Amino acid sequence: MRTMTLALVCLVVLLSACAYVGRPGAGGSSPSGSKDDPISATPGGLPSPPVGEGATREEPDPTVVDPHGVAIDHFAIGADGRTVVVYWWGGNTTCFGLKAVTVTVQHNAPVIAVQEGTRADHVGQACTMEAVLKSTVVTLDEPILADAAGGGSAPGEPELPTGATAVEPQDGVVGAIASAISGYALSADGLTLSAYFVGGVEDCYALSEATAHRAADGLVTVAIREGQLADVDRPCIEIGVTKVASITLERPLIMAADLDSGGGNDY
Repeated sequence: MRTMTLALVCLVVLLSACAYVGRPGAGGSSPSGSKDDPISATPGGLPSPPVGEGATREEPDPTVVDPHGVAIDHFAIGADGRTVVVYWWGGNTTCFGLKAVTVTVQHNAPVIAVQEGTRADHVGQACTMEAVLKSTVVTLDEPILADAAGGGSAPGEPELPTGATAVEPQDGVVGAIASAISGYALSADGLTLSAYFVGGVEDCYALSEATAHRAADGLVTVAIREGQLADVDRPCIEIGVTKVASITLERPLIMAADLDSGGGNDY
């Protein structure tokens, strides 16, 4: 009997030890890694978060050393058509920082280069390998976008709300009028332009037009027009709905510079 009791006690102790080791934060390494574990990630393997979310804002730091070009993830452009937020994947913010963002012009299109390097106070020190989404703002000398709805837009960063409803032009829309654009998102290749605006409820109103026309001087005028569905024969709820319409451009609106590029106007 004493032998059986001892065996049961040993079994309980063994099971308790196993449960403790499996808990996060217990001795040894856990599946999520301890605070001393290096963190690694590849920017190309990470999904881009919604525009304007999760990015660390950086300002150029002239003390940064050993700068190199980094790949741009996407752009956001204000309703004024000239305030551009540049997003890129950079290194650990403790060790790595923005040296400069430069703008040149080729064929009436801005070419933007981002240079990142090591912070002066961390030269020669070990750094964890992290991919961090970062952003900075440049103001172009001239607008590259204009809203066909007209009206002056105050300078500033774009309003790109998360959860906007993606819409496409539909047939059978009547009484369409121009909708004011609150901001734009632009893909890294400069070809996919997304315009954000406030429209009507989807069971009554729909997008009739989403177009972009480029002038000889490079200025692109975007037209977002929405109207009422022709077959609606009931009162419509007058509630504003945040929407986004995407347009594929024939030529890049903004070009990301080669990773080795530098020069141009510093911001």
